[in-house]
Amino acid sequence: MDPRESSSQWWEERLVADYREYRWRQLMEPMCRRMEKWKAGELTSAEIEQAFEECYQKITELRHILNQRPDRAALLIQVLDREWFEGWIREHTPPPGARVVLP
Repeated sequence: MDPRESSSQWWEERLVADYREYRWRQLMEPMCRRMEKWKAGELTSAEIEQAFEECYQKITELRHILNQRPDRAALLIQVLDREWFEGWIREHTPPPGARVVLP
């Protein structure tokens, strides 16, 4: 194991990176499906515009979390998306000194 992987900073950065990937997939996969429906003529321009607006609002919310310092973002993720975090932490044991918000 790389010694960096046992640091709180590495753990926080990994948490934020994994959360970023999870949330972007959560946002963009449905958007891609909608784009395909629009391309096939199954959605109107107004419907795709509304979908973009909804996606944009969610991206803005996500950026408010991810644009924080990694230690702060890690805490926000733990509080704001507890269900995802509890699944993640089962596979990523926090190192000594890592700040973990208790339920």
